[in-house]
Amino acid sequence: MKYPPWTKIVLGLTTSVLIGLPGFATPAGATPKGDPATGTVQVKIHTPDGIPATVTLAGKTRQVAAKAPTGTSTLVSLSLPAGLYHVPPVSTTVDGVRYVGHASPPVAVVKSGAMTTVNVTYAPDGGAHHLVATDLTRTSLKLSWNAPAGARFVLRRTPGGTPVSLKTLGVGVPVKGTSAADQGLKPGTRYTYSLFTQTKHGWTGPLVSSISTTPPVGSTQATYVAAPTTLLAVPADLAAAQTTGTGVQVVLRSQVPPPLLGSAVVLPISAALPGGFLGVVTSITPDGRTLGLAAGALIDAFDYYELDVPEFSVAAAGGGGAPSATAKAAAAKAADVDCGGIGGTTTISFTPTVTLAGHFSTKVDKYKFLGVEVPTGASVDVGLTAKVTGAARIETSQDLQCALGLSKFFKTLTASPVPISVSFDAAAQFTIGGGLKIENVGLTATGGVRFAGSMTVKNGPSFTGHTIMEAAPLTPKVTKNGSVGFKVGGELILGPGVGSTGAGVIAGISGELSPLDASLKPYHSEQDSQFNNCTIAAAAFTRSLGLVVKAWLSKWSFSQKISSDALTGSTPYGGSPWSLPKDCDKNTPQPADTLLGPGVSKIEDATVGGPDQWGHVDGFVPGKKTWVLSTGQIADALGPPEKFASTDLGREGDAELTTLAGHPTFDAAAYTVTLKPAGSTLHVRYVFASEEYPEYVGSAYNDVMVVRVNGKNCATVPGGTEAVSVNTINDKTNNSYYVDNSAGAAGYSTSMDGLTVPLTCSVPVTPGQPVTVQIAVADTSDHVYDSAVALVDGGIWTD
Repeated sequence: MKYPPWTKIVLGLTTSVLIGLPGFATPAGATPKGDPATGTVQVKIHTPDGIPATVTLAGKTRQVAAKAPTGTSTLVSLSLPAGLYHVPPVSTTVDGVRYVGHASPPVAVVKSGAMTTVNVTYAPDGGAHHLVATDLTRTSLKLSWNAPAGARFVLRRTPGGTPVSLKTLGVGVPVKGTSAADQGLKPGTRYTYSLFTQTKHGWTGPLVSSISTTPPVGSTQATYVAAPTTLLAVPADLAAAQTTGTGVQVVLRSQVPPPLLGSAVVLPISAALPGGFLGVVTSITPDGRTLGLAAGALIDAFDYYELDVPEFSVAAAGGGGAPSATAKAAAAKAADVDCGGIGGTTTISFTPTVTLAGHFSTKVDKYKFLGVEVPTGASVDVGLTAKVTGAARIETSQDLQCALGLSKFFKTLTASPVPISVSFDAAAQFTIGGGLKIENVGLTATGGVRFAGSMTVKNGPSFTGHTIMEAAPLTPKVTKNGSVGFKVGGELILGPGVGSTGAGVIAGISGELSPLDASLKPYHSEQDSQFNNCTIAAAAFTRSLGLVVKAWLSKWSFSQKISSDALTGSTPYGGSPWSLPKDCDKNTPQPADTLLGPGVSKIEDATVGGPDQWGHVDGFVPGKKTWVLSTGQIADALGPPEKFASTDLGREGDAELTTLAGHPTFDAAAYTVTLKPAGSTLHVRYVFASEEYPEYVGSAYNDVMVVRVNGKNCATVPGGTEAVSVNTINDKTNNSYYVDNSAGAAGYSTSMDGLTVPLTCSVPVTPGQPVTVQIAVADTSDHVYDSAVALVDGGIWTD
């Protein structure tokens, strides 16, 4: 409406969105221009729908043709030096079924300037399928599978991730029917199982499963069953890797077989990728070595994955807490402090300590291998808190906005098999109203979030979140009071495979996290002798975090952008706002007797609203002081009309004002006084002012006021019964009672763009009988664009 929507940075959780990377693969059907010694091979790949394939042609050089998972066929044209190229049988396992590709012809003859065609057709190998792991422990596991009746099997085990190609290699595992049990394994160790099947048509296989046993107690390593097509890369597999802004480009060494389009690749931690990366292959260059990777998901890479990091803490990069940041006039740049327009005598010193802590647990179960809590689906339980402590010292004679760079936090929670990291780039921001000198400014604040939930085929998605909040203010030492706004926070990334800020996070939460978003301002007006003796501090926990969940199975998929109050918004800390020193606001006197004129004596009075909504000021009536109630901060109501008075205080409205305005009201302020009248007629003299003038006259933003005398409103348009409001007195309606202050009216010094002339309501009363007078004002239809009512000194009297 009047102010822009929150910008929500949403990245991934237990997954992510696939983003295509252009420029790596040769388009199907394209024939590159070669020299006369080259020819063209058209590779036609045929598969069942949903099955990807990568075909290699090996001869004088090696090139590959890749088919994406979608569709049943593709055509790729390759330019090769003349010669013979072997097209070996290749296999791939998708959704538990092993498919074998056969080339026709098996050897391509490439002639200079000529074209030849190779057809490669994939079909199920007819052997065992859906090899699954059960009862996985630290030292044992069980395997089971489906197969044709009468089949025989050989199961071989090898350490690491390389399967055997012959049934005589590796360590034999006893088979019983269509299952096997393996014991004597090492905790937290990766093993690869190769299952060969004999049917009446001969031997097929191997059907492969790569499994890591449950790690030892206290380890942060994951238990997993990798998808057969997943490449869990090690440093020796990679020639180069770099981020692209939308993902990662990686170059494999020549000995590494090219993966399939759509398959997952897990990259280790490196200088280029300090958090590693989990990606999905979106493109492959013709030589099969350069891959384009988009952000992927745990569910893309693993059939089963379980990790529990129950508790962690994070220190700033390089160790220790955040450094001190100090700005002194010309030394600002040298101190790495950006304070726009710095000059004169200015000192801003801030020495905060920022500490992070949290936990990360996740589970993926694609085929219900081991799932009990999460049958066929995925779950996540992630939390993080940031604690900020420290005090600032500020002395300046001007308005400033300052940015103070703090430390960068980075911690790898686990490196195997998918790196999981937390990154937090912290900074502090100050907005300072000039002409103040104040020390010990700050709060100790802990702000964080916890988010947990699951998505399953049976029950669908279910997620819950909540905030973690605690804060206590320091008591400032004030020499000269003023306004200070300060914010400590930064960009957070927590989850597996933190590749880069551009590529995003693969699983977890990411976005802006500010555990401390605070302000300090004087309780009294500047003209008050108590101005330096009471300060009001307010603090909130603000965050704009993104979370996307994704899961898929062969016949089910789920992807959702998660929104929750736990992840976005600004929430005040308990007890905020605070008066400092404690309870200093309670000793503040109510409006002086100058508000009351002749013929009345005060019995008692009270205010509704915050202390920043009330003040005894000049400006609303030429030549006189007034007691002012505002729907925003009273300090904003003073000054030239170029100043904009608009504050969302988050406070409630007033039921009668809502009825009079015809729309909901907010940020109500009221003053109630019980009087004993000496005369028979009570008079109240007041002025109504608003920033809604003149743009929103006639709209739903009809800010309104009342003067209730014994419960009945007497603040009406002179000669009528309509309540005084933006829509009833303005430049077009009842304009004889309106003052246009948009360019500054003579004798007025308020920032409000319009106001009424002083108006008086008069009500019959019984002398000596108590009378209750209440003056109230509220915003209408929104919390912003302030309005105010001013009571003229001596403006409540009887005759």
